[in-house]
Amino acid sequence: MIALIPSLAFFVAAGIATPPPPPNPVEDLVLYRSVPDISVRTPAGETLRLSQFAQGQPLLVTLVFARCSGICYPFLRSLRAAAAAVPPTTPYRVVVLSFDERDTPKDMRAAASGLGLAADPTWLFATASPADVRTLSAATGFWFTWDPQRRQYDHPAVLLALRGGRLIRLFTGPIVSPPILGAILWELSGGFVRSYPDPRSQPAFRCFQFDPATRTLALDWGALFLITPAAFALLVAVVLFGRGPIHT
Repeated sequence: MIALIPSLAFFVAAGIATPPPPPNPVEDLVLYRSVPDISVRTPAGETLRLSQFAQGQPLLVTLVFARCSGICYPFLRSLRAAAAAVPPTTPYRVVVLSFDERDTPKDMRAAASGLGLAADPTWLFATASPADVRTLSAATGFWFTWDPQRRQYDHPAVLLALRGGRLIRLFTGPIVSPPILGAILWELSGGFVRSYPDPRSQPAFRCFQFDPATRTLALDWGALFLITPAAFALLVAVVLFGRGPIHT
């Protein structure tokens, strides 16, 4: 029994010593902030700034690492699928940037090939210096911490939407759906989106959904819950009072 006490104390101390992960980046805190024009290295070994790759077009940036066994590749696949499904309102480019200093241009080239995007000139899988990654992270609220037990980085999945060097949207969530990407691209093109679904929640029903094809809000299934009580009350009123006066 006595021999178990040090072991129990060790696990309790380890639990106390392990801090919880930081919260996900909050869009409201960084919206319209100027984003540093950091230098990135392409799979071909060329060094250029984000603005050079953007060439005056809006820019989507997501931060990943090549050895990720968690959210990175599902997130990238969803972004690729959404980009293929949503007609662009304006030309844009995408930067997939590694925050892992172990990643090389060769690793990022392999990641691009695995996703079928190596030959797409509008997508760039790049690396950057640790200093530039820290600078970009500080400006956008992105964070990453090393988990020695899993030998993986813990980090949120984010999509940064930049126009003219400023952060127009910051999306966090497990996947990028076509309606989400459509709303982001519409705003990047100068359009106004009246509301967004909360990426932190996935309700079964919504009253409205952004339609990327028409760039408008369309009624969703959740609107039935608003309409049904009023329709039922109207039906009852018609049944009760629509027969005219009752004679006895």
